[in-house]
Amino acid sequence: MRILQLTDFYRPTIGGLERHVESLSTEFVRHGHEVTVLTLRIGDRPTSEVIDGVRVERVPSWSGRLSGLYADASRPFHPTVPDPGALAALRAAVRRLKPDIVHSHSWLQYSYFPLFRRAAEAPGHVVTLHDYGLSCAKKTNQQDTGPCSGPALAKCVKCAAAGYGTVKGVALAGGLHASRALHGRADAYIAISTAVATASQAALLPETDLRVIPSMVPRGIAELAETTPRPDFLPAEDGYLLFVGALGPHKGVDVLLEAHRRLRHKVPLVLIGTPRADTPAIDDPAVTVVRDVPSAQVMAAWRRASVAVVPSVWEEPLGQVAVEAMLAGRPVVASAVGGLRDVVEDGVTGLLVPPSDPQALADAIDRLLADPQERARFGDRGRERAAAFTVEVVAPQVLDLFTEVLARRRAHQTPVPQKVSQR
Repeated sequence: MRILQLTDFYRPTIGGLERHVESLSTEFVRHGHEVTVLTLRIGDRPTSEVIDGVRVERVPSWSGRLSGLYADASRPFHPTVPDPGALAALRAAVRRLKPDIVHSHSWLQYSYFPLFRRAAEAPGHVVTLHDYGLSCAKKTNQQDTGPCSGPALAKCVKCAAAGYGTVKGVALAGGLHASRALHGRADAYIAISTAVATASQAALLPETDLRVIPSMVPRGIAELAETTPRPDFLPAEDGYLLFVGALGPHKGVDVLLEAHRRLRHKVPLVLIGTPRADTPAIDDPAVTVVRDVPSAQVMAAWRRASVAVVPSVWEEPLGQVAVEAMLAGRPVVASAVGGLRDVVEDGVTGLLVPPSDPQALADAIDRLLADPQERARFGDRGRERAAAFTVEVVAPQVLDLFTEVLARRRAHQTPVPQKVSQR
């Protein structure tokens, strides 16, 4: 099968979405498929190269030249409407590569959708929704301080303008609203969690084929927890609490710090992540803050922690750090938000607590600190559950959907209306 992956960014510009695309692409190659990644050209990076058996082609865009519009000039993401430069480059690439399946992962899809007026002429097209960007210009599904009740043009424009600034916010929210007419051109959609699927349905036709197939961790990451030496930055003794992620209020760092102060069992807290402008002040000697930690050392840190804490306030699309902690055999205390509810099984692999509630968080952590047997039981079951979120398990599910889409096209069948299904 010739597979064309579309993503705004790819190595060396790397984040959670990009790691997903890279892991999936290399796994497809392992399965004997021909994979090309088309991504936006940034700076002086090569226009074409092969990385781990995957051909990577970087295409120009008009929006990429407007670096002043982006808070991070190294990540000039595609807009919510077709970009003439990217559209022309995609048209040429599709003609040349002749893919069987196009697999979109980002707003770059909006320069692909217009290429074919008739679906019968197009390759099969599957879109993976890694966040809430199909219905939310901020990609967060958050309005003010809580979850959004659903998209509406006036509300979305106001919300996006508050987050991005007036010009950029109006353009992105308005473009996303206008581009909804294109969403029906994909053969199927994959949401990485039930939460993402539920939020995205408002931007899709009722008959859309929408599946839940989770995001995943790459090959070998569980073994890193066992083989990587103990990092020097850890407290002198094991048994600390561990948080991994952006050190911002949306991740619940302030809630965690308050919960840590309220604990009956006094144990060190380790925060691994990148400080931000809104990171709360941390002056507690029992709290260690570390940044720029390689993934191998993160996994080693998980293995030696007593409890993994994921106190997110916003609707996490999935909660990859919870998966990593579970692969290392750690019990997880997490907020009952977004995709974390798909990952952490309450009372089985960990405990779910209400978001923004430091006392509930402290009580759950204290419960686990007081019961080594429950910690061990949750850890063992968590390791088993986390196997469902590995690339070895997830990639075949995606390939099965590709095969189904191609068979459906060959039979000239229209997708049967269905509710969100979970695989």
